[in-house]
Amino acid sequence: MKDTGHREAVEAALRFEKTDRTPVNNFALVTAARSNGILVKDARYNPEISARVSVDYAMRTESDFVKPVVDSQIPFLDMGMDVRFPDDDYGSVHSKIVSEPEDVDKLAFFDPSVAKECPHFTRCFVDALEETARILPEDLHICGLAWGPITTAGYLMGVEDMLMALMMGNEEMVKKLVSKCARFVADQQIRMVDAGSTVMWMADPTSSCDIISPDMFGPFSAFAVKDAISRVRKDYDIPSFLHICGNTRPIIPEVAETGADCLSFDHAVPAKVAKEEAAGKLALMGNIDPIAYIMQGTPESVTEECYRIIGEAGTEGGFILAPGCETPISSPDVNVLAMGRAGREFWKTR
Repeated sequence: MKDTGHREAVEAALRFEKTDRTPVNNFALVTAARSNGILVKDARYNPEISARVSVDYAMRTESDFVKPVVDSQIPFLDMGMDVRFPDDDYGSVHSKIVSEPEDVDKLAFFDPSVAKECPHFTRCFVDALEETARILPEDLHICGLAWGPITTAGYLMGVEDMLMALMMGNEEMVKKLVSKCARFVADQQIRMVDAGSTVMWMADPTSSCDIISPDMFGPFSAFAVKDAISRVRKDYDIPSFLHICGNTRPIIPEVAETGADCLSFDHAVPAKVAKEEAAGKLALMGNIDPIAYIMQGTPESVTEECYRIIGEAGTEGGFILAPGCETPISSPDVNVLAMGRAGREFWKTR
């Protein structure tokens, strides 16, 4: 693997250093399979295909990050839940295993380090990360993936039921569940780092202010995110990324207190506003509208939007260019490449 400056560019951004380019994350998982003419079902449990298409796509789109075709619902399958997998998209969870306080007490997670307890997670995540690290030609940052603690809890309990429990005065039950999930999230992250992941990546859509109120973020999410990050950081000195969809403006200062190095934020929050709220305490990643530009735009419109966003949030460092959420599966390669190139070309215009 050649050191061509990918990781250093990212780490310089996280240190708020000004360099001659803005690092870029193509924010792609299943999109890499589609781009290579592969169905998701053919990559999901085939580490060689998963790694190959992801590395190929990352290199072709000039990304500083690569993530194999990991299906975020796989861990729930290994927990015995009803998860259904279409041929060409992510799985969907159709059951829950927590309804009462005693269910939280009895809840037992699999050990991600014991393959026989989690054969699907091992094949889809661990083996694919190991293969990605093995074949990676340049020093791109390798991403794993785990849902954040409150999002994991929402799958186990059902998001609507979890929110209802909060409204009905069962706060302690929810907080206890989220706390247990934090340890499970950390265990998954540790196993992925051991397999080759070079960053800690959590996706936590249930933390969005579109789902829970801003005053709920601290007592029911932020504390658990902080716990998960600290558990990983005890033994691994790696950057931590937290992605939250939708409106995050009211909670950005609290995200900065979780220990996360970077918040991946959605296009619902203007880049300039996110920078103001982060106040130099938290690096940012985002926030191109993935539908309007990455999927439906043109290379020219993508480039123009990237330049605008970098101009608002990235001229002083502390910024990584990316879509505001995952690159849609049907996105044209030329648009994703335009984003990748914009991180370098912007600085040639100044």
